[in-house]
Amino acid sequence: MSGVRNITVPWVPLDEFDWSFARTGPLPWNLTVWSILAVFTALPIWTTVELTFWVLYTFERWRGVYFWSVLGTTWGVTIHAVGFVLKFCVPEANWILTTVLSEIGWVAEVCGFSVVLWSRLHLVIPSDKRLLRIVLATIIIDEFVFGVPTITFQFLISNSATHAKYLPHMEIMERIQIMAFSVQETAISAIYVWGTLQLLKLSLNAKAKTTLAFLIIVQVLVVLADVIVIALDYLEYYTLKAVLHSFVYAFKLQVEFVVLNEFKHIAKGGITGAGAFPSFNHTGVPDMYKGSAISGSDNSNASPMRSHPGMTVSVSTRGSLPSGETGTEVPMVQNQGAEEPDVFERQYLGRYGR
Repeated sequence: MSGVRNITVPWVPLDEFDWSFARTGPLPWNLTVWSILAVFTALPIWTTVELTFWVLYTFERWRGVYFWSVLGTTWGVTIHAVGFVLKFCVPEANWILTTVLSEIGWVAEVCGFSVVLWSRLHLVIPSDKRLLRIVLATIIIDEFVFGVPTITFQFLISNSATHAKYLPHMEIMERIQIMAFSVQETAISAIYVWGTLQLLKLSLNAKAKTTLAFLIIVQVLVVLADVIVIALDYLEYYTLKAVLHSFVYAFKLQVEFVVLNEFKHIAKGGITGAGAFPSFNHTGVPDMYKGSAISGSDNSNASPMRSHPGMTVSVSTRGSLPSGETGTEVPMVQNQGAEEPDVFERQYLGRYGR
């Protein structure tokens, strides 16, 4: 048959396989190694296709930091995986092209996912603008401090002429950057968990605590995924780590949709009974109730109606209370359905999960 060529690839047993930076050239043949490569490349690519459709379908407004960071990270997963497949498995592929693809994907994954986490902080600490600015500045600074040197050394060791000279520097930089970015993601997740715990104070039933506890557990799983990648890097399983890296970030993005679905339910007031994360004034009363009977400014027996998008709050007071009881009744919250998008959907996601 015309066009068919015999390509000789050296076979290496699994116990002698070199996973480190020191290995150069095409990936040696080993059925287990190539199978791992195929599986953990196919899964992120499929996840990219799936998440792209989900993002474009569930977000009515195709704009905003959250939308673009999720979409950019999603495609970074595939670009990173394709870059390494070409680098490891296609001897004829230009080393500059494969390195450019893998590094573009890496930046989109690492920096992009940190921006995803940062944009989600607006849900739990919307009033702390200073903390939000500090987190964003940290993400940008870390990308320059740790990302630029890593990319530079990656190009230098990908070139066979400079590989040996810069290999020791790349090994050191690789361990520094992976730890730095993992700590960054863990810190952002910790802030998110702290903000989530503050929301427990608004809870009126046990379901809220169960849901918020679930969200915290999800964040722990994300941190554990980082631990796996760090362990492989420090054990010098760089090739395996490079293959798993895209899969890990694809997993994180899938988890992100779980988190947003839970927060959508909370924001609609079905759990907290207080609406979409109300802000509090200096008296400790939610601003949405300012001037109503619940704030203490009206002691009449009337039952004023206070409404906000998606629900109506009926507040009533009594002229006399049983002995030993003071204050007002707990407001009754009546869900009026989803005819109008709630605050969470309008301001943050458009109409997420229609």
